[in-house]
Amino acid sequence: MDRRNFLTIGTPRVQSNRAANYVGGAGTQALPVFASRTTAGLEPYAGQWGYTQAAHLLRRCMVGPTEAEILKAVSDGMSTTVDNLLKPFTPDLTAISDWAGTDAVIKPDAVPTDPDYQTKYTAWQTELFRRRAKLVAWWQQTIATSKVSIQERMTLFWHNHFTSEMQTVNFAEFMYTQNQLLRTNMLGNLKQFTKDVSKDMAMLIYLDGVKNFKRGSRVNINENYARELQELFTMGVTDWDGNPNYTQTDVSEAARALSGWTFTTSTQGTNYAGLSSQFVASSWDSGSKTFLGQTGNWKMDDVVDIIFAQRGDQVAKFVCGKLYRAFVYDTMDRDVVTAMAATLKGGNWELKPVLDQLLRSAHFYDDTNIGAMEKSPVDYMIGMIRSLNLGSVPDFATQAQGRVSQDLGNRLTNLGMTLLDPPNVKGWPGGRTWISTSTLPQRQKFGIDVANGALKLQRAVIYTLDTVAFAKTFPDPGDIHKLSADMANFLLNTPPSDMEATTLYNTLLDGGVDYEWDINDPNQNPGARIIKYLVVLFQLAKYQLY
Repeated sequence: MDRRNFLTIGTPRVQSNRAANYVGGAGTQALPVFASRTTAGLEPYAGQWGYTQAAHLLRRCMVGPTEAEILKAVSDGMSTTVDNLLKPFTPDLTAISDWAGTDAVIKPDAVPTDPDYQTKYTAWQTELFRRRAKLVAWWQQTIATSKVSIQERMTLFWHNHFTSEMQTVNFAEFMYTQNQLLRTNMLGNLKQFTKDVSKDMAMLIYLDGVKNFKRGSRVNINENYARELQELFTMGVTDWDGNPNYTQTDVSEAARALSGWTFTTSTQGTNYAGLSSQFVASSWDSGSKTFLGQTGNWKMDDVVDIIFAQRGDQVAKFVCGKLYRAFVYDTMDRDVVTAMAATLKGGNWELKPVLDQLLRSAHFYDDTNIGAMEKSPVDYMIGMIRSLNLGSVPDFATQAQGRVSQDLGNRLTNLGMTLLDPPNVKGWPGGRTWISTSTLPQRQKFGIDVANGALKLQRAVIYTLDTVAFAKTFPDPGDIHKLSADMANFLLNTPPSDMEATTLYNTLLDGGVDYEWDINDPNQNPGARIIKYLVVLFQLAKYQLY
């Protein structure tokens, strides 16, 4: 099914000839060849470079690109734009500068016998939750103010791959350190990245690495991380032919090798814990282990090396499959993923060449892949904030506290996506699960309320939108025909059908005549008419896609 046609009002969009991708004959149900939606592969894209292609590239690599950024990408060309997207940037730490990068405060500065213990404990706990809330708000704002870069999209991708939950880790200091680790390694070496994540304190807490030890006769081997390292982080349970990639024995033996890692002592005192981990040889199971057919006195790095050596094909396909689903389409094309995996493995596990190849490929820009993915809550809400330049976002107010400072976070939670708190170790399933009978009305109502200026906290309007200023970001806001078409192309991600375009244009016309339109004339009520236009557009089903 072409979901873009399914969600289009009026005559469906013109489809390319994809008959070769189906099997079956007259009188039989046509069955799709597995994940073959197009014959385009990873060969360099040589087609037209225009608004459609530039917008598609930025939407998939960023969250909520603006009209100006898309037009600049059109002007710069594909090569320069991809080069720019693959460059990192340094996030602004102002909102969390009072504690980010400092050792974690793991307990109050008091003992239970202290007469002020309860007061100090309450203050410590209040600060703990303040930091957790601020970290979430900081990342939301970092995404909303991102430069033209793939950085935050990749950080979000890795957060959903090497998953940790704030509720379990508990301390924002460790989650911030992990978030920075993901950001720093977003396009680095996958093998080294896996080793670094395995030693990350947030991960050691989340999957019980700190509880995995052997001290003398006391054996406390915990298999949680050993299992997820193989099942979710590297190779998957089975290969594409259904053959198991590992056994329970491999899990048990890997767990023994992974033992011995724990907190570092802080120079700030016993109430603190260092942000990095340390290996304690006396807590490591030093016996011989046989893992994936290899026998030796293995440690943590050895386990990762063995996985990449013995299951390299599976690792490459597993990770590239997830990258494909994140950047191209929900269902992976095995031929394309196989080619991506060859680039990853052949390039000594460097990630940047894989993304670079994909983002310049004919497959990525094929018509079947443009505007065909469901927006996540982050893409929907933070994307709207960024692309429309919404102001007065409560969570971005540095000094705000409590409910006033968590409106965006609460809305994202209601839609099923709390940053830094995925539902479980598997992360968010994404794709079609983002939109349901309960979440769709919430998403649409948010857009409608933003357009109408109906959202308030303590009587102040929040998520403010200057509709006239927004309209003036387009090349020719003085031409109502062009403005209607430009806003639709920008906001709908794929061109509207004739019926949709007519409906939107008539809404903007609002009973007037086209030659009287003047965006600078308040008597024409341009702001109110643009609001009506946006209200109608935000209710179109295809606005849920990107």
